[in-house]
Amino acid sequence: MSAPISALDAQTSQALAQNTIPAAPAPPLDPAIREFVAQELYKRYKLIRASMDPDNEPAKSKDASLQENWESLPEHLKASTRAQAEDIPRKLELIGYQMSKANDGTTDGLRLVEKFTPEQLEYLGEVEHDRWVSERIKSGWQAAGQRDSSSQKTPFFTPYAELEQKWKDVDKFMVEGIFEILELSGYRVFRKN
Repeated sequence: MSAPISALDAQTSQALAQNTIPAAPAPPLDPAIREFVAQELYKRYKLIRASMDPDNEPAKSKDASLQENWESLPEHLKASTRAQAEDIPRKLELIGYQMSKANDGTTDGLRLVEKFTPEQLEYLGEVEHDRWVSERIKSGWQAAGQRDSSSQKTPFFTPYAELEQKWKDVDKFMVEGIFEILELSGYRVFRKN
């Protein structure tokens, strides 16, 4: 589901209303940085989850998605995080942005962007949730009343609007980190002309 056009900034709203974004598929994420970006996304995920319930160590130790490090993460969860990394160019394209190497000379005339507006963040949080649900369904996850990453079960196959705020905040926190993570990998975000 998409956020209502009225929830977006004027330029993004106009582009979406005119179906001008995206005119063409976003270029794929550079494979040379995909693994780095995925690992940084995983670190960010662990930060937000730890902040949600800092005293619940037994539950954390049982959660397959909260391993000590990337190497300990089960392969199906690594693949999920890689898919999230791969989706960054598409998310940026949806709001008329692109990522480019900070020093490759192709950014002349483009305006550097350093953060999302609150409306863009809400919209992209919903886009991320929808991507996550689709990815999980395709990889065989099942709906369940209790979350269990080890057996691929989740209670979160629900529309973004129906999520508890804390889970919406997880999606938005992950999207918000795009700027920092891309900058660490030598890329920046620019508004397209």
